Amino acid sequence: MPLHLLGKKSWNVYNPENIARVHRDEAQAKAREEEEERRMQEIDAERRIQLLRGEYPSNLPPSIPPAPTETAQPGSYGRPESEFGVFRHKKRRRIAGEDDTDRDIRFAREDAVQYDARRDELLSSGRKGKNREEHVPIVDGTGHINLFTEDMTRQQRAEKNAEAEAEKHKKQRVFEDQYTMRLSNASGFKESAGQTPWYSANSKDAQAPNAMRGTDVWGNEDPLRQEREKARTNANDPLAAMKSGVRGLKNSQRERKEWQKQRLREIEDLERAQRSEHRRRRRRRPHSPDSLNSLEGFSLDKDSRKHSDESHETLRRSHKHEYQEHQRRHRHHHRRHHS
Repeated sequence: MPLHLLGKKSWNVYNPENIARVHRDEAQAKAREEEEERRMQEIDAERRIQLLRGEYPSNLPPSIPPAPTETAQPGSYGRPESEFGVFRHKKRRRIAGEDDTDRDIRFAREDAVQYDARRDELLSSGRKGKNREEHVPIVDGTGHINLFTEDMTRQQRAEKNAEAEAEKHKKQRVFEDQYTMRLSNASGFKESAGQTPWYSANSKDAQAPNAMRGTDVWGNEDPLRQEREKARTNANDPLAAMKSGVRGLKNSQRERKEWQKQRLREIEDLERAQRSEHRRRRRRRPHSPDSLNSLEGFSLDKDSRKHSDESHETLRRSHKHEYQEHQRRHRHHHRRHHS
């Protein structure tokens, strides 16, 4: 018959006593955590009030380390022994008739008592030091908040020599002028120092420094230099090229319209001459029916009309060909000008 001895062991985790002990430890740990959170909130609130009052805030007390677990030993499971060095400076032994769980609970209670005593001591020392501190305002004479008062920064701030600082700044400026372009250099900087700018001169003969001169590079008179400079500027100016192109296009359109009007006048004159010639021939021919029948249907009017139609068609074709040739030359000239 097998023996069920596991339930009889004091270290069995499923014993009712051990289960109740675990619940009790969890409740105590939760209570300690809530108490620590409440304490930190009170300390933070007190420090904020001190800052608003212009006082130096008291030092934060060290946080209470968590209670050791039932298997936690100094130096075991990779935890440093310094974590428990303050409260476990001596070796504590098990009391007679006490198992491992009861021993760990007793150690935890002793550590909690030591934590509370240490906390009360730190809080009392912090209050005493706070009372000894003098009141240092953080609001200056202008009403601005300054957390770094003059008393705090007086020792850290060294007195500076004004002449030495000016000399240092001058040397730095001269060194930076070698590679720095500033707005003050636009007017010539040192070259134009002490000179009156050309735009503020009252004389009518005053000219801009970059105005076109009437002499060549050797100083001889060159009256055409300004015209050449102006022509070169216009040649390199894209706006002038655009204006010239628009002007040439307008001239070509005007010439084409004049050419079309001239051709229309020529055609009208030719048609008018043909009509007058046709009327003159009709007045000269006989109108008797015998003469018409004797010629067997031959009529000079018919031949002349046919001849006039042919000449008119030939003239129209020639004018059309000339117009197409003129359009082709105009397009070629326009493309060459814009390219």
